[in-house]
Amino acid sequence: MNTQIRHLDANMHGADVCPEQRLEGVFPILCTPYSADGSLDYVTLACEALFVANSDVQGLIWPCANDALNLLSPEEIEKGLEAVATALDGRGILFTVCCPGRNIADMQRRVAVAEAVAARHPGLPAALLIRLANDAKGDADYVRQFDALAAATSLPIIVQAYNGQSPMSSAEMLVDLARRHPETFGWFKVEGTGPEIVPCKRALVAAMPVVKTVFTGWGGRDWLYDFRCIGTRGVISQRPMLADLMVAVWRALVACDPAADGLFARFMHLRNLEETLPAPEMRGWNLYVLKRRGIFANTLSRVRQPGGGWTLADLALTDSDRAEIDARLDFVLSPLGEQP
Repeated sequence: MNTQIRHLDANMHGADVCPEQRLEGVFPILCTPYSADGSLDYVTLACEALFVANSDVQGLIWPCANDALNLLSPEEIEKGLEAVATALDGRGILFTVCCPGRNIADMQRRVAVAEAVAARHPGLPAALLIRLANDAKGDADYVRQFDALAAATSLPIIVQAYNGQSPMSSAEMLVDLARRHPETFGWFKVEGTGPEIVPCKRALVAAMPVVKTVFTGWGGRDWLYDFRCIGTRGVISQRPMLADLMVAVWRALVACDPAADGLFARFMHLRNLEETLPAPEMRGWNLYVLKRRGIFANTLSRVRQPGGGWTLADLALTDSDRAEIDARLDFVLSPLGEQP
């Protein structure tokens, strides 16, 4: 079933407030599609990129660290990046390549692949999203890591100041990084659950214009507060199936349109389903929504095996699960001011 958003953005103000090349705004992370034999589905990946691009986002990101990077071969990643870059060529969308790694050498290898893809598409604006290396233990490690990356790439880098394993980087270190490497750094995605998250965002915003953009992460949960009360200028979230709704929220926020609250409530109405119907690694029922919107052909995933490698599994939902997802999605996509 191909459910199209019917009215969300019909009369929204502020459509031109964000210049095409400015590194801020809505940056959805693509989900990784698989074919029936478990191979990476490059055609669907390109179609997903086009769906997101046609929603007028400022940028998009692939691959996602948890969703795909540890399950794809280097050859699959490069071929997938090429498929997305080809689909986006000439559209003015900032293609952001996610390049995390176990250590600096692993990151540099991924960066080299991203640079090669970008070189084959000189008309496509490109950037990198890089989180702290898995083996990093603190600010001294982070400085060495990012100084090495600044020497390895000409692309701007969005730094994710959290990797789920290492201590969060200090705002002071991040500001200094942006000051020393102004062409490479100055864009930060700040997320996590600790008490240091909000102070870090505030300190980075206070350091503008050395810091250029602070993005809300963590699935966009704190987006309204961060934008209005802290001054963040965008959101990075793995919800490509709601890219059009996210753009409507962004435009309303920038235009100080009170419709932002209702639009954001719709976004959270579906996102909050994760509290009761967990979606591991941002797949799960998200794949069902991608299929309902006509973006994915199936709900298949590669699943890691304890001894290494992966197996292919399909999404299992009960009838009541599907009914709840359908009801929430129908509300999210219904015309403003109407009940479905």
